[in-house]
Amino acid sequence: MDNRARLAGLVAAVGLCTAADLFACGDKFLVAGRGTRYQRPKNARAAAVLIYADPTSGLPAALKSVPVESMLKRQGHRSTTAETLEQLSALVTGGRYDVILAASGVAAAIERLLTGVSEPPVVVAFCIKPSGQDLREAAPTTPCTVKAPPKERSLLEAIDKAVERHDRIARKTQARG
Repeated sequence: MDNRARLAGLVAAVGLCTAADLFACGDKFLVAGRGTRYQRPKNARAAAVLIYADPTSGLPAALKSVPVESMLKRQGHRSTTAETLEQLSALVTGGRYDVILAASGVAAAIERLLTGVSEPPVVVAFCIKPSGQDLREAAPTTPCTVKAPPKERSLLEAIDKAVERHDRIARKTQARG
């Protein structure tokens, strides 16, 4: 009987010592932030995005590291690219866009272009640092919304906020008219 009590005590002691290791097996999956992905809010909607990739603005070079068009398509957005101001003007007047992605240096020119458009798209400006001679010629520009090169999450959040803003403005103009 005495041997059985000792054996039971030994098994209990070994079980208690190894129990912490046994319970810790699943803890590695509960570490905050590990393995999580950007998830859009439930009220987010797909947007029509116009990318103004003027070669002189530096935006195409800044976006080379990020596959913006495929990322937008994966999230359900439709994207179109314009390389000149004339193409941009024709696309804006001919279609309905929610968001325009552009460099901060050309955002003011785009805002002027959108003055006569009913329900104008919201401009999301990328912070692109000019280099060399462009730095001396750079004038004060529109405030930046997204740093370039953008991270996927920050770009998608900026687009979702711009779509919300566009919808708010559209509701206000419809209520007035």
